[in-house]
Amino acid sequence: MPEQRSTTADTSDERVGPPPSTPVELPDEAVEAQLAQGDFAGVGAVTAVTSGGLTINLLFDTAAMNAPASFRAGIQQAAAILTSVISDHITVNLKIDYSGTGGGAAAGPDGGQWMTYSSVRSNLINYASPGDTTFNALPAGSSIQGQSYVAVWNTQLKLWNGLGANDTTTDDGSATFATDINPNLLVGVALHELTHAFGRVPYGPQPDIFDLFRFSSPGVRLMSGGATASTAYFSLDGGTTKIGDYGQSSDPSDFLNSGVQGGNDPFNEFYTYSTLQTLTAADLKQMDALGFHLISATPVTIEALGSISLVQLGTSYFLNPVGGGTGPVIKFGGSTVQPGQLGGWVPIAAETSGSGYEVAWKMTGADLYTVWNVDSNGNYTGNPIGGLSGGAAAFEAFETTFHQDLNGDGTIGVPTTVIEAIGSTSLVQAGNGYFLNPVGGGTGPQLRFGGANLVIGQLGGWAPIGADVVGSGYQVAWKMAGADLYTVWNVDSSGNYTGNPIAALSGSDSALEALEPNLHQDLNGDGTIGIPTTVIEALGSTKLVQSGSSYYLNPVAGGTGPQISFGGSVVTVGQLGGWAPIGADVVGSGYQVAWKMAGADLYTVWNVDSGGHYTGNPIGALSGSNSALEALEPNLHQDLNGDGTIGIPTTVIEALGSTKLVQSGSSYYLNPVAGGTGPQISFGGSVVTVGQLGGWAPIGADVVGSGYQVAWKMAGADLYTVWNVDSSGNYTGNPIAALSGSNSTFEALETNFHQDLNGDGTIGVPAHVTAGAQAMASAGGSDVILTLSGGFSGYLIGFGHTGDQIDLSGIDANSLQTHFNAANGLLSFSDGTSRASLHLLGPLSQDSFHFADDGQGGTMISGAVAPADGPAQSVSLAGHDSFVFAEHFGRVSIADFTPGSDTIVVSHDVFASQSALLASLHDDAAGNAVMTDAAQDTITLQHVTTADLLAHLSSFHIV
Repeated sequence: MPEQRSTTADTSDERVGPPPSTPVELPDEAVEAQLAQGDFAGVGAVTAVTSGGLTINLLFDTAAMNAPASFRAGIQQAAAILTSVISDHITVNLKIDYSGTGGGAAAGPDGGQWMTYSSVRSNLINYASPGDTTFNALPAGSSIQGQSYVAVWNTQLKLWNGLGANDTTTDDGSATFATDINPNLLVGVALHELTHAFGRVPYGPQPDIFDLFRFSSPGVRLMSGGATASTAYFSLDGGTTKIGDYGQSSDPSDFLNSGVQGGNDPFNEFYTYSTLQTLTAADLKQMDALGFHLISATPVTIEALGSISLVQLGTSYFLNPVGGGTGPVIKFGGSTVQPGQLGGWVPIAAETSGSGYEVAWKMTGADLYTVWNVDSNGNYTGNPIGGLSGGAAAFEAFETTFHQDLNGDGTIGVPTTVIEAIGSTSLVQAGNGYFLNPVGGGTGPQLRFGGANLVIGQLGGWAPIGADVVGSGYQVAWKMAGADLYTVWNVDSSGNYTGNPIAALSGSDSALEALEPNLHQDLNGDGTIGIPTTVIEALGSTKLVQSGSSYYLNPVAGGTGPQISFGGSVVTVGQLGGWAPIGADVVGSGYQVAWKMAGADLYTVWNVDSGGHYTGNPIGALSGSNSALEALEPNLHQDLNGDGTIGIPTTVIEALGSTKLVQSGSSYYLNPVAGGTGPQISFGGSVVTVGQLGGWAPIGADVVGSGYQVAWKMAGADLYTVWNVDSSGNYTGNPIAALSGSNSTFEALETNFHQDLNGDGTIGVPAHVTAGAQAMASAGGSDVILTLSGGFSGYLIGFGHTGDQIDLSGIDANSLQTHFNAANGLLSFSDGTSRASLHLLGPLSQDSFHFADDGQGGTMISGAVAPADGPAQSVSLAGHDSFVFAEHFGRVSIADFTPGSDTIVVSHDVFASQSALLASLHDDAAGNAVMTDAAQDTITLQHVTTADLLAHLSSFHIV
């Protein structure tokens, strides 16, 4: 920034001859301005405008003092602009008049002196700011274009000590302004006229300092003071470069409106509505050429986001309208505020507020801000806030006034954080407060407590997490930071706290959860809005539900049923210790509810009425396998005890005849095989239960006569018995006592049960012979005679040809009774004392057998006729079986033959020797051993290979 250089003015007289006249004659415009001045005796007529360097005393005459205040303010603003850009420490006294009409104005210096050209040139160069080359083009010598003297006006004389620099008694200039000048253009007009009073005027034929830089062509200066003049321009390099064109028809010191400097310059001949209300770069160069020291060549706009442009011009701050023109300079204590005057505080924004302005300030290098109120003239009137951090809501609230983000937090105004906006209300944190704003837009009430706005942190760790309209006010949910603790406020329509519908509760408390629907959100984060609902079961018409800490009997089809109650109060989770409900359904006009003890095999059932009230227990506390509990499972449509059965479990013990012997729960039933339920087995008038008779358990049952017979076996022993029971299942007696399984009396009853009860391979009494299993060839060589002992167990295959014989010793032929079951090949016989039976395979009938006395008290069975060839027969028997084959046996497949244990006996008419038998062996495609005789009869041993048989040749007998 240029500063005044300390030097001694050159006032020497070079003896170039006397000056043209003494005193210097004033320009015409200056005279006009002087003549317009009135009385200056009024109190308060002098207004000093300063900016720490230049001081301008404005001496308003009576007319000016009586003018509107806006007139004096406009003049003062223009003076402030000049003091902000001119740094010379001098005092300029200017008289101001307010009169006339027509929109015109006139001004000029009120006095001056002649100085030699060489002294003027010397002073201009010597007093120039460092680096200022404005005066370097002035020619050296004692004259310029033949003129040895230059008129120097009072204000310029004070620059060089030609007059007292700060003499307040000198009459330095005058200006007059018409009363009808547009106030919006007055500052520009005043800048134009006040600079005339400083010396921006032409002279002639002798020059003043202004004329030293007025050229008609390069190197040729125009020195003429007439109102009209020839073409001329402003230049600082001897006329080579044109900075501005001068006027020709009004005032030759003014710029031509159509000149290169632009049509809106305030130094132009004629002002318009577009005339700038501040100094341009060309204007400042003009003032510099007149000898004044400048602070800044161009104004700096600090901000212009609203209607006001905050501008630093030189050492002053201006509140200019964004639309154009110059506003007031900012003042404090009556003086213009200069940079650095307030320490580190600098203005960063300004805007109109009411009839004045608000100005925002920031402390350099610190997070500290404040705001000023200033009046329409820029005078400080107070602080709406003190020095605050940028994050203070009181400061942030002013940002909207300034239309900018002053603290750089990315938000204009108080930052707004939406805590939640799920319902109709948006819970917002704005600055230090909480607001209940409508979701649709606008601002709602601020939360208040105890009559004052609630601020962040006021309630310790409690913070609001949700809010919504409830009734004529609001409900606000709160959470304690870092804890599972919640509460809810009721607040009125103005945001004032009125009470708590609940106390401070954990998030899982149903009283809190019940309020979640009001707030339209899951406050406690359990995934459910409202009380969580757990469906315990819904298998029938009733859905057993845990909702919060209560149990509900809801219809499966939808809706809400009654809560389960006990003793007049709702049953809550855990109230009954380890007992918890596991199932429920409608029974009669109420419900049944099943309960289970946690960690134990213990169950019970409640009866409850239609209101869910406990009315009694149909059973006590029972184990899960208890049939009394199981019998209630169908009511509840579920398997309560997890045994895989709804109801009492049913086990079919046997179902070989027309009756199905069933264990259901701990009882036994005689159910029809065709379907339905038969009677329970009873003894002594009571149902027989499992284990009641010690180790005795039923193993078979069937209809006999008008009732039933039931076979029993002692667990772990060869002991059996049989009961007779009536059609209702009641025990009526025993046809036999407890017997071993081989006892023929017991075995004789097996046919009633259609099963082999004792597991001897025979249903009924097996056949008994005495001589052991042996065979021999008959005299004819073609028939087989078998004598069978009681130890024989097997099948006779191919029997029935003429000459085939079976000798049954011990069976008296004289009292013989026989029966042949063609379906299973069982030949049964009895002499009234002994019984026997044989299994024969082949196409046989009752007529296939001839029975005769064997002469030894036994019976000889022989084939009556030769049987026809039949289809292949399959035999599957366990144990040590013997298979006896006669000639023409057909095709036989044995499923369970065990080499080394079971035996094959073959007639020699089938295979003459063991070698012939072995020669006939081969494996079929499935790997089964097959023997084929000469008649193409085959014996197939399933799952046995030829190699297996060769390792057990003892299993084959040729007879």
